[in-house]
Amino acid sequence: MIERGEKRGYISALLNEYASGGYDSYHTPGHKGEFCPRDVTELGIGGKIFPADAVIRAQERTAKLYGVRAVRYLTNGSSIGIKASLLLFRGKKVLFASGAHKAFADGCELADIKPVPIARHGEKCVGGAVFTCGCGNLPAPLEFSEAEEALKRNPDASALFITSPDYLGRTADIEIAKLCKSRGVALIADSAHGAHFAFAPELGKFRFDNVADLCNMSAHKTLGAYTQTALLAVNEPRFLPEAEHALGLLGTTSENYALLERLENSVLEASANFECYAYLKEVSQKIRAVADVLPNSDYTRICVKPRAGTAEELFDALYKKGIACEAVINGRVVFILTPYDSEEKLARLIKELTEKA
Repeated sequence: MIERGEKRGYISALLNEYASGGYDSYHTPGHKGEFCPRDVTELGIGGKIFPADAVIRAQERTAKLYGVRAVRYLTNGSSIGIKASLLLFRGKKVLFASGAHKAFADGCELADIKPVPIARHGEKCVGGAVFTCGCGNLPAPLEFSEAEEALKRNPDASALFITSPDYLGRTADIEIAKLCKSRGVALIADSAHGAHFAFAPELGKFRFDNVADLCNMSAHKTLGAYTQTALLAVNEPRFLPEAEHALGLLGTTSENYALLERLENSVLEASANFECYAYLKEVSQKIRAVADVLPNSDYTRICVKPRAGTAEELFDALYKKGIACEAVINGRVVFILTPYDSEEKLARLIKELTEKA
């Protein structure tokens, strides 16, 4: 189980100071701290607007921990990172592979982009449809040869949008990043399910956050952040001002500092407790030894196909045993392991899958 570092962050330090002050609140929010004393607003204290530069410093430290040029905290969900990235290519040609998130289609609509789908494995792509696989399953991430061929056919493309890792822990070929750079095409990566790759041993070689021009990561999916928080990594300097402008157009001017605090701390915790992932890999190996698990790049993403019955039946059976799984996709039950899973919980999971899967 990971050790939480609630007081280590820049944002935490300020929230701790204010929340422990016992002030009578005559400012927003209207609940006046009754339900969450850390949910506060901007305050003019000592000539500075709370929280002063705490968020800026937190983002700079997060960027260093990830090894990327810049990071922006998101409190409107991962979707806003995708939409903001696409606004940088308003009216231009953007290539994408099937399996993109709904936010991609929404972003293209906002940015007046007519996305060009990359037909793969016999798929019949119709217009700008997001899920173009006729079988109804989630298609595998884009391969290098597919990206290369698509760029040859579309020399006027401004950007390529990929999803890696996908919901099943499968990843695109990292060499696609070099391919895009050599062609002068921007690479936008939706790495919503890969926020932990930078801190988990052996997963670093599958990262796109430090090689893509723009990369979206959902901190709430695999880190210890609250739902609705995410990170946008920007590695191309000329895109940063435009990305900030786009985020301003789409986002709120009243971000929740309790969300930002947990977002900052979740990254600090992941970087300080990377050894937890070694244990998760052991657990993953034990599960893969007793169940039919989909081969993938991410050992923390367990996708089980039951040997008897359906995935839906396995999902329900585990739920009745007090185990709530992530989803059923492609006929498999999806489990997400993180350092916040206790050894006791993981042992129970192994036991149940040994008996039921």
